[in-house]
This record gives sequence, structure tokens and C-alpha cells, in this order.
Amino acid sequence: MSIREENLNVMLSELLTEKGLKALGEVIIRKRKGRFEPDVLIELNGVRIVIEGKKAGLWNELVEICQNRLDNNVCDLCMMVEYVDCKVSTLSPNQADIKDALLRGRFNVGFLSYIDRAGLDKWTGVASKPEQYMDVGFDDLLTYLMSVYSRVVSTDIINPVIKKMNEVLTDFSTKLSSTVNIERLKDVLELKETGEEEDGE
Repeated sequence: MSIREENLNVMLSELLTEKGLKALGEVIIRKRKGRFEPDVLIELNGVRIVIEGKKAGLWNELVEICQNRLDNNVCDLCMMVEYVDCKVSTLSPNQADIKDALLRGRFNVGFLSYIDRAGLDKWTGVASKPEQYMDVGFDDLLTYLMSVYSRVVSTDIINPVIKKMNEVLTDFSTKLSSTVNIERLKDVLELKETGEEEDGE
């Protein structure tokens, strides 16, 4: 029997909480310009992680939702979970049945972070792509989440930008210095030598 998506999301958050993460399922975050309702919200050492879960076949919708979460500053890292095979054998499943279905289930998972949405490829020259892992179990899902979290918090996004800006400025100043008439520039800016200023006084 198929399980409702909301039940899967809430139980997923409970399982993540049991693994030591502070996870809230089906929460509502109030913002000035409306409401955002992430499926699972985790805060890990100050990093806001949203997990969006959908039934099989809705991967593109998951990607779009995660992009919106990041663009609206709801989270720093968004995990997409496609419930590929999470079924129970009873007609009236209880929470224990749903928990067991998730622990035995199979998922397609992917990750998007603020780094992917920041457009750093124009500075670094390397286009970032969302990570995607197919047909993984619950333990692997947790491992991938922690691995991507570690990579996001350790990624240096400032130095590549500074390096590129320095390269552009150096190139610009080199080209400019070879074409500028210094004496003409002094006249236009009405710059005088120190001795000339004293004589004029």
C-alpha cells in the first residue's frame, strides 16, 4: 500500500532526529512576503538545511522547489528526496510500519546549495551542477547528507572571486597604463607638482 507523502516526510524527520539531527517535519516558516512550508527543516551548526520529499516521478518539481528555497533564503542547503520504493504491506499502516518502510526504502537524492545558486561559475570558470544519487537506502541518504554538508561549510567561495577580480584589475591597469598620456591626465585633473604649488602661492 502506498503511503501519503506528508506521512513519509514527518517520519523521515523523526528518523533523522533519532540519528542526532535536530529535524522538524512539515514546518511552516513565516516570512514578510508569505509562507514557506519546507517538508523537513534541520539546523546543523548554524546551517539551515531543508529536505524536500516527493513521490517517484516528481524529480523536476523537487529541483524547482529547492531552487526557490535557496533563492528565497529559506535555507543554505536543500536536499531533494524522491521516494522511489517506500511501501507497506498492511492496509492500515501505523507509524511503526511507515518507519520500517523508510528504513527499508529506496530513494533518489540530490543536493543544491547556495553555492550552486550564487553563480560562481562566472568567477571560477567551473559550472556547478546539482549532485544526484540514484536508488540509495536510508543509511546512504544520511551519509550523503553529512558529506555534502561538510563540503558546503568548508568550501571557500570568497578567495576565487577575489583572485578573479585581482586578475581583471591587474589586466585593466596594465592595458590602461600603456595608453595613458600622464602629462595630459595631470592637466585634465589639474594636478600640480609639489614645487609648482608652492611657487603659485
